[in-house]
Amino acid sequence: MPDNDNRATGAPAFTPLIDTAEAAKLLGLAAISLAKMRVRGDGPPYVQLGRAVRYDPAAVMAWAAARTRRSTSEATVAAVRGEAA
Repeated sequence: MPDNDNRATGAPAFTPLIDTAEAAKLLGLAAISLAKMRVRGDGPPYVQLGRAVRYDPAAVMAWAAARTRRSTSEATVAAVRGEAA
């Protein structure tokens, strides 16, 4: 059984957080792109632990999935409506 499996206590299993470089690699972006997104507030959700920034891999992938588009016009319509692009 993995060390982070807490089924006996009823607590949810802990998913290790990843740093900016790992999150950027997961998304196929540069780490500086994620840093700029944090400043603008339009990037994936992150956790601030002191000076360290960490990401939950599941939240990063959910954020990316929410931005899936079928055509370029979908992004334009979302922007006009004020929805997240």
